[in-house]
Amino acid sequence: MNFLAHLHLADPEPGLMLGGIVADFARNPEIALLPDDVRCGVRLHRLVDGFTDRHPVVLRSISRISHTLGWFAGIVIDVYYDHVLARNWLRYSGESLAAFARRSYRVLDAQFSQTPRDAQWFIRKFVDNDQLVSYSTTEGITATFARISDRIAERMPKRAVWLPDSMPTLTALDAELTADFNAFYPELIAFAAESRRTLVAS
Repeated sequence: MNFLAHLHLADPEPGLMLGGIVADFARNPEIALLPDDVRCGVRLHRLVDGFTDRHPVVLRSISRISHTLGWFAGIVIDVYYDHVLARNWLRYSGESLAAFARRSYRVLDAQFSQTPRDAQWFIRKFVDNDQLVSYSTTEGITATFARISDRIAERMPKRAVWLPDSMPTLTALDAELTADFNAFYPELIAFAAESRRTLVAS
């Protein structure tokens, strides 16, 4: 899953929400220095990713596009699922996406000083660009794919790929991918809720 889902699944605990973001940026020595609640958020993020990566419905979504995207299909589905979630937000939340985004940004801003440096850079751009709301639009999700492509090209130049090229395929398969997401996400919500209870108790 991508950042909108991770924040939603960690809400309303500020430490868990921050952990859901920094998990993709902080190295283990940095994670060890984080407050307990933020470390729990990192662990929740990783549990959610593991559950997602093994789930048969997610694997079905990946298989729908893997013939054209290969190894990158999983990354594309993670991001596109956030697009589906953003478009169907009120199915899973009692507040508007814009209100949730504003509240999430306040949570991230309030904890900015205890955020690892690499994550600080990301969070500043994430908030300034109103990234969560942008996921609801085709233009926003295309721009997200472009940013991911730039990072891949920088870190793995031999595997450089331009992920916005996947948008015609995703648009053509939108009905199927939306049905997959709506079958999967309630199970993920239940898994995340149980995982949170276990983490808090441990």
